[in-house]
Amino acid sequence: MSSMTNEEFAKAITKAININKVIKPNRLNSMLDLKLLDCSIEKKSASFLFEPKEWCLNPYDGVHGGTIASIFDYAGGLMSLVVGQHFVTTTSLATSYLKPMDGKRFRVEIELTHIGRRMSNMNGRIYDMDTDTLCATSEINYLITENKAMGLQN
Repeated sequence: MSSMTNEEFAKAITKAININKVIKPNRLNSMLDLKLLDCSIEKKSASFLFEPKEWCLNPYDGVHGGTIASIFDYAGGLMSLVVGQHFVTTTSLATSYLKPMDGKRFRVEIELTHIGRRMSNMNGRIYDMDTDTLCATSEINYLITENKAMGLQN
């Protein structure tokens, strides 16, 4: 991880997103259509753009709570995958819904707080990009599997 530059980090995250879209286009992670906005290997963080589609909405035209949890799970999983170079499986996800997500564009911020041989931990925040309102927070934990994620770097 320490030998990766920010540019390599960004390329690896984007590549992981794009591989998902090509191989499994009809799966939830692909349909969320996250786009990398910024990342920092030094801070072990990344931010993504999320623009809700009709299928993501609840009856009140806000983003459905299950979709919000899925956004955190996917974004945190991407970070863990790219940094740790192994696939992960979610062990716990605790999400706090602070404000309705009834806007058009959201910034999803993920920070890797720990990565070891067996576990990785993330903190996440989602902000409405037009009002800069904090809408949701999350703590996500993953089990690092034995399966290597090949070909994400370079």
